[in-house]
Amino acid sequence: MGSLIRFLAVGGSFSLTYAVVTAGLIRFASTPPLATSVIVYLLCIPAAFWAQRTIAFRADEKSVSAMLIYAGTQIASLAVVSLITTRFVTRHFVTDSLLFLGTAGVAAVASYLICRFIIFRSAGSSAR
Repeated sequence: MGSLIRFLAVGGSFSLTYAVVTAGLIRFASTPPLATSVIVYLLCIPAAFWAQRTIAFRADEKSVSAMLIYAGTQIASLAVVSLITTRFVTRHFVTDSLLFLGTAGVAAVASYLICRFIIFRSAGSSAR
């Protein structure tokens, strides 16, 4: 359970950082929204991998394949969440909030399971 709480704390911190940096660049530097969002998200991936490896899972995993799987998971998650939310958005605040919350929750659970059982599986008992 400890790794899940640390995973959520790390993920939440990076989500907050991503949101603030992206919104700040768009608002104050007048950068294009889509490009800014994608670039900031992609720049966060290596730092988030390091933080998840070090803080959440306390793993010694340093292979390039682990980073590639993590990056692929994050990019796939972003694509799936974007696809689902853009296809099913209703412009009704409560319904859309539940849609976004649900898709983000499913993405977080999937990411945790992939990290825990595939990417950082060698972490052994310290990941529990």
